[in-house]
Amino acid sequence: MAGYANRTILLSFPGLSEEGDRVHVIIRNPKTMATAELNPGNIPLGADGRPDEKAAEQAGYTVLARMVKAWHVYDATDDGDDQQPLPLPATPELIAKLPVEIQNRMAAEWKAVANPEA
Repeated sequence: MAGYANRTILLSFPGLSEEGDRVHVIIRNPKTMATAELNPGNIPLGADGRPDEKAAEQAGYTVLARMVKAWHVYDATDDGDDQQPLPLPATPELIAKLPVEIQNRMAAEWKAVANPEA
């Protein structure tokens, strides 16, 4: 099989998993993705000259959604006894329903490639 090595990364979340469950996300390795796929695009500026927070958040969710290959995660906005699993394909709207811990871990993989000195 030809292609880049290590094209996916398994992110496991044992601290978020109930006994007998395995919460995880399999993402495309950002090191093997094209720049255009990792670029959040132009984010409009607010009146203060800073990026609009809501637009920046949505742009980030869009990039994270592009990275997802597979997952076993639940809707963190559902506070019922049996949270519903989130379907695929990942969308910005579904990424917004993930716990912050999962979002931050995915974003850390993205940022490590986008800004390797940070």
